[in-house]
Amino acid sequence: RVLAPLPPYDTAPPTTMAEVVDISIIPKVGIEASSTMATEAGTSGSSSSSAAGSSAEEDFYIQCDAPNCNEWHEGSTLSPPITPLTASTYETWHCPSCTPYHGPSKLKSVTSMRQGLRKKRRIDFVKLNDPAALLESESNNNGIGVAANDVQEIDFRAKLELRRKKGMFQNGMTAASSTGTGCCLKVVTSGGKNEFTTKYVNTHGFNQPVLFATQQPYQIGLKLPGNHFSFDTVAKLVGPYRKTQVIDTATQLTTEYTLQEWVDYLSTPENERTRILNVITLEYSQTPLGKLVREPQFAREVDFVSQCWPKTTEDLRRILDHCGDNHNDNNNSLDDDEDNDKSKTSKEEEEEEENLTELLKELQEEIPRVSKYCLMSAAGSYTDFHVDFGGTAVWYHVYFGQKIFYFIEPTTKNLKIYSEWATNGTSSSGGGGSKKSNANAFLPDLITAAGGDVFEVQLKKGQTLFIPSGWIHAVFTPKDSLVFGGNFVHCHSLEMQLTIFRLEKKMRVGKNYKFPFYQKLMWFVAWDFLKQRDDLMMQLGDKGKNSVMGREQQVIQQICGKYPNHVLLGYKALAKELESWSRSKQKITTDQFPENMDVTKVAIQLGELLTKCVAHLGVNTKKEKASIKLEKKEKKKTTKQEKKRHNSQISQEKKKPVITPIKCSSSSSPPANKKCQVEGCTQYKRSKCDGYCATHYREQLSLQSGDNIDYNAIPPPGRGCKVDGCNKYKKSKCKGYCLMCFRASVKTTSRPSTSKRAA
Repeated sequence: RVLAPLPPYDTAPPTTMAEVVDISIIPKVGIEASSTMATEAGTSGSSSSSAAGSSAEEDFYIQCDAPNCNEWHEGSTLSPPITPLTASTYETWHCPSCTPYHGPSKLKSVTSMRQGLRKKRRIDFVKLNDPAALLESESNNNGIGVAANDVQEIDFRAKLELRRKKGMFQNGMTAASSTGTGCCLKVVTSGGKNEFTTKYVNTHGFNQPVLFATQQPYQIGLKLPGNHFSFDTVAKLVGPYRKTQVIDTATQLTTEYTLQEWVDYLSTPENERTRILNVITLEYSQTPLGKLVREPQFAREVDFVSQCWPKTTEDLRRILDHCGDNHNDNNNSLDDDEDNDKSKTSKEEEEEEENLTELLKELQEEIPRVSKYCLMSAAGSYTDFHVDFGGTAVWYHVYFGQKIFYFIEPTTKNLKIYSEWATNGTSSSGGGGSKKSNANAFLPDLITAAGGDVFEVQLKKGQTLFIPSGWIHAVFTPKDSLVFGGNFVHCHSLEMQLTIFRLEKKMRVGKNYKFPFYQKLMWFVAWDFLKQRDDLMMQLGDKGKNSVMGREQQVIQQICGKYPNHVLLGYKALAKELESWSRSKQKITTDQFPENMDVTKVAIQLGELLTKCVAHLGVNTKKEKASIKLEKKEKKKTTKQEKKRHNSQISQEKKKPVITPIKCSSSSSPPANKKCQVEGCTQYKRSKCDGYCATHYREQLSLQSGDNIDYNAIPPPGRGCKVDGCNKYKKSKCKGYCLMCFRASVKTTSRPSTSKRAA
């Protein structure tokens, strides 16, 4: 997914519906100014400028031509800067705050201004729809924007339908994955209360998609617009001239549309649309629509951006005091802060306050705005398999329409197959194929061939889905749909999020396709965890417990009791990753170091704290393992005793019949442990005969059944052993003897000499 957040507006956008909806007003032509200023600047026509006392470029001001705005802006502070010379080239000029709502500024119709400029490579889907244009080479200036050989149109609807008929997709609600768990966990609410909260995740984890199939949005803390909300309303609230990225389903290529153009496309009937397009990257948190939508309660409670990103100068001052050069002992941070405050003068405090306010403004501009996205999809649109940037989790609500998700579990094997498939590398089977062998492959084919599963989950109108970190998924849209969603980073899947971050680095994902300022956010997450440690130390210090070692031990116990084991292990993995980042000299990594933070000290302190916490958890796990072993031993003892009692009861219930012993004369008798249990019997006991020989076992059966069947123990004439008194059958190749008598006869007879053998 292409998720590049837009920067926040310089000024507040229109808040009333009257300003937003009434877009038919024709903007003013020209920039209002006095006639004397216009003559001094040398401009003519409808555009004018204002200079304060002189015509210097640094003193130049320009007025916005948008309706209901009319604000003046300093030309040198704009991007790009505007001078009196460049101002004369505009027919109408709109400030950055009004551009999304009233369109970009318009230049005068001067043909010489555009000569010599190279056109950008942009995909023209009108020409792309023409089959003849695809056959032409790029050298013929077809204007498509990509080479014709690289454009491959794929019918994803047919691909999915064919594999569904083959039974390749498992039902995500009922089927079990290779790890023995189902894909989707359907959480049921009772009494209008939300059960999917932080407490629920602390106990059960958040490793599987969670679907709310029948719940109302308010039950999970989700706020949505009212009824009669359409695509046109979205364009009016966000700005009809706001540009957004549009994905073509057949080619998976992107282009740019204004929202008004996009609404015009969706207003055409489905059978008249030449191409199937999709919008999935419209971020609206800083627009009037952002006030009408609020994220679910769970996403707001665990989101690192809202919980850990600095919001005030006090947060920045505390980071500076903790990570400064004068701070050496992390246990005495509060005392050092008080001493430093006393030693500072008023001027130094003012300068520090100014620096912190400037730094806070920069951080507010850099804050990742990924929690609110609007997805508008045409019927038949398809988003290919992907993992959300930075391993973020996703909340996804279908306002109207329908969506079909295809999930792949993020196992180590599946992630390896996905990374090779996404980079068009060789197949994971080790066949050593070329890049072209895997370039056109369909990911479910590769996953199922390797023994994995692909789950299918359908979302209908009013349903909400939570996707955990790292899950590979694709989305198909059967009908026109409007979806509200967002991404969030949380502490319950830190290990998976770091795995996806390293995977993106290995796949060389572009900067615009990554989570914005992800590494800087992780440094603030580490600081927030250390701040909780300092707060606990302060609370214990106020209670009069002066022993530092005792306080540290109590803090570790409280931290281990507050967070579940998987969260602490995730922070441990984060500490290891931060140590490697702190030693890095790459510009990509060092640029995201917070200015007022000693990253080396933070990484070391977090690693030491988490090492102690994990060691404390290890002691508890040993005790738990020992108790589990004792329980298993006790269970084994009880089962053995129960078996003995059961057998004794059965033996008492059985009545032993009186069996007359039969004297069986034989040249050799079996050992005592292999004899028949009837006294005086010299035969071997038979398997599955309760310790009897075959003869006495038959007699026992006859006595128990009470029938008069004569079980004759003596074999018929010609088939018995030739030894007198032996009632066994003769054995083949034993010279007329049974096996026992044959062995006895071999022992008694003398063996032939070696000379006779040789002869």
